[in-house]
Amino acid sequence: MGQTGLAERVLLLGRLADADLATAIARSNVFVQPSIAEGLGLSVIEAMSLGAPVVHADVPALLEIAADAGHVVAREDRASYPQRLAAAIDEVVEDAALAERLSVEGVDRAKVFTWRDSAEKVWALHADL
Repeated sequence: MGQTGLAERVLLLGRLADADLATAIARSNVFVQPSIAEGLGLSVIEAMSLGAPVVHADVPALLEIAADAGHVVAREDRASYPQRLAAAIDEVVEDAALAERLSVEGVDRAKVFTWRDSAEKVWALHADL
Protein backbone atom coordinates (compact mmCIF):
# COMPACT_ATOMS: atom_id res chain seq x y z
CA MET A 1 0.00 0.00 0.00
CA GLY A 2 2.90 2.34 0.59
CA GLN A 3 3.67 2.77 -3.10
CA THR A 4 0.10 3.71 -4.00
CA GLY A 5 -0.47 6.14 -1.13
CA LEU A 6 -3.27 4.01 0.31
CA ALA A 7 -1.58 3.45 3.69
CA GLU A 8 -2.52 6.95 4.80
CA ARG A 9 -6.16 6.43 3.78
CA VAL A 10 -6.91 2.96 5.21
CA LEU A 11 -8.49 2.80 8.64
CA LEU A 12 -8.26 -0.51 10.51
CA LEU A 13 -11.32 -0.80 12.76
CA GLY A 14 -10.88 -4.19 14.42
CA ARG A 15 -13.93 -6.15 15.56
CA LEU A 16 -17.25 -4.27 15.30
CA ALA A 17 -20.80 -4.97 16.42
CA ASP A 18 -23.12 -5.89 13.51
CA ALA A 19 -24.81 -2.47 13.38
CA ASP A 20 -21.47 -0.66 13.49
CA LEU A 21 -20.07 -2.94 10.80
CA ALA A 22 -23.03 -2.21 8.51
CA THR A 23 -22.51 1.52 9.04
CA ALA A 24 -18.79 1.26 8.35
CA ILE A 25 -19.38 -0.72 5.14
CA ALA A 26 -22.13 1.62 3.94
CA ARG A 27 -19.88 4.65 4.49
CA SER A 28 -16.73 3.12 3.02
CA ASN A 29 -15.17 4.28 -0.22
CA VAL A 30 -14.57 0.67 -1.27
CA PHE A 31 -15.13 -2.83 0.10
CA VAL A 32 -12.33 -5.28 -0.70
CA GLN A 33 -12.63 -9.07 -0.74
CA PRO A 34 -9.10 -10.23 -1.61
CA SER A 35 -9.73 -13.95 -1.00
CA ILE A 36 -7.46 -16.43 -2.71
CA ALA A 37 -10.21 -19.05 -2.19
CA GLU A 38 -13.84 -18.40 -1.29
CA GLY A 39 -16.81 -20.70 -0.90
CA LEU A 40 -19.74 -18.31 -0.97
CA GLY A 41 -19.05 -14.60 -0.66
CA LEU A 42 -21.83 -13.44 1.67
CA SER A 43 -19.70 -10.46 2.65
CA VAL A 44 -19.71 -9.28 -0.98
CA ILE A 45 -23.51 -9.53 -1.14
CA GLU A 46 -23.74 -7.64 2.14
CA ALA A 47 -21.38 -4.89 0.96
CA MET A 48 -23.21 -4.53 -2.36
CA SER A 49 -26.58 -4.34 -0.60
CA LEU A 50 -25.21 -1.47 1.51
CA GLY A 51 -24.04 0.42 -1.58
CA ALA A 52 -20.30 -0.02 -1.14
CA PRO A 53 -18.31 -0.34 -4.38
CA VAL A 54 -16.68 -3.79 -4.35
CA VAL A 55 -13.19 -4.86 -5.42
CA HIS A 56 -12.71 -8.61 -5.37
CA ALA A 57 -10.47 -11.44 -6.51
CA ASP A 58 -11.35 -13.55 -9.53
CA VAL A 59 -12.37 -16.47 -7.31
CA PRO A 60 -15.21 -18.35 -9.09
CA ALA A 61 -17.68 -17.91 -6.22
CA LEU A 62 -17.09 -14.15 -6.13
CA LEU A 63 -17.33 -13.84 -9.90
CA GLU A 64 -20.70 -15.58 -9.74
CA ILE A 65 -21.93 -13.47 -6.84
CA ALA A 66 -20.82 -10.08 -8.14
CA ALA A 67 -21.33 -10.74 -11.86
CA ASP A 68 -20.41 -7.40 -13.49
CA ALA A 69 -21.13 -5.36 -10.34
CA GLY A 70 -17.63 -5.71 -8.90
CA HIS A 71 -14.14 -4.63 -9.91
CA VAL A 72 -12.24 -7.88 -10.46
CA VAL A 73 -8.55 -8.44 -9.77
CA ALA A 74 -6.89 -11.58 -11.16
CA ARG A 75 -5.09 -13.68 -8.54
CA GLU A 76 -2.36 -14.79 -10.93
CA ASP A 77 0.56 -13.86 -10.88
CA ARG A 78 0.48 -14.25 -7.09
CA ALA A 79 3.68 -12.23 -6.58
CA SER A 80 2.14 -9.07 -8.04
CA TYR A 81 -1.37 -9.67 -6.67
CA PRO A 82 -1.01 -7.25 -3.72
CA GLN A 83 0.17 -4.44 -6.00
CA ARG A 84 -2.62 -5.05 -8.52
CA LEU A 85 -5.15 -5.22 -5.70
CA ALA A 86 -3.88 -1.89 -4.33
CA ALA A 87 -4.05 -0.37 -7.82
CA ALA A 88 -7.68 -1.52 -8.21
CA ILE A 89 -8.58 -0.04 -4.82
CA ASP A 90 -6.90 3.21 -5.78
CA GLU A 91 -8.73 3.24 -9.12
CA VAL A 92 -12.15 2.92 -7.44
CA VAL A 93 -11.29 5.51 -4.78
CA GLU A 94 -10.00 8.01 -7.35
CA ASP A 95 -12.65 7.47 -10.07
CA ALA A 96 -15.99 8.77 -8.76
CA ALA A 97 -17.88 7.59 -11.86
CA LEU A 98 -16.52 4.05 -11.47
CA ALA A 99 -17.33 4.01 -7.75
CA GLU A 100 -20.88 5.24 -8.43
CA ARG A 101 -21.43 2.64 -11.18
CA LEU A 102 -20.19 -0.17 -8.94
CA SER A 103 -22.36 1.08 -6.08
CA VAL A 104 -25.56 1.25 -8.16
CA GLU A 105 -24.93 -2.04 -9.96
CA GLY A 106 -23.98 -3.69 -6.67
CA VAL A 107 -27.24 -2.68 -4.97
CA ASP A 108 -29.18 -4.07 -7.94
CA ARG A 109 -27.13 -7.28 -7.99
CA ALA A 110 -27.56 -7.85 -4.24
CA LYS A 111 -31.34 -7.87 -4.72
CA VAL A 112 -30.96 -11.21 -6.53
CA PHE A 113 -29.85 -12.80 -3.25
CA THR A 114 -32.68 -12.73 -0.76
CA TRP A 115 -33.38 -15.15 2.07
CA ARG A 116 -36.93 -15.57 0.75
CA ASP A 117 -35.68 -16.51 -2.71
CA SER A 118 -33.19 -18.96 -1.21
CA ALA A 119 -35.90 -20.54 0.94
CA GLU A 120 -38.24 -20.88 -2.04
CA LYS A 121 -35.50 -22.59 -4.07
CA VAL A 122 -34.77 -25.02 -1.24
CA TRP A 123 -38.50 -25.69 -0.83
CA ALA A 124 -38.84 -26.35 -4.57
CA LEU A 125 -35.83 -28.66 -4.49
CA HIS A 126 -37.34 -30.66 -1.63
CA ALA A 127 -40.72 -30.76 -3.36
CA ASP A 128 -39.08 -32.27 -6.44
CA LEU A 129 -37.52 -35.06 -4.37
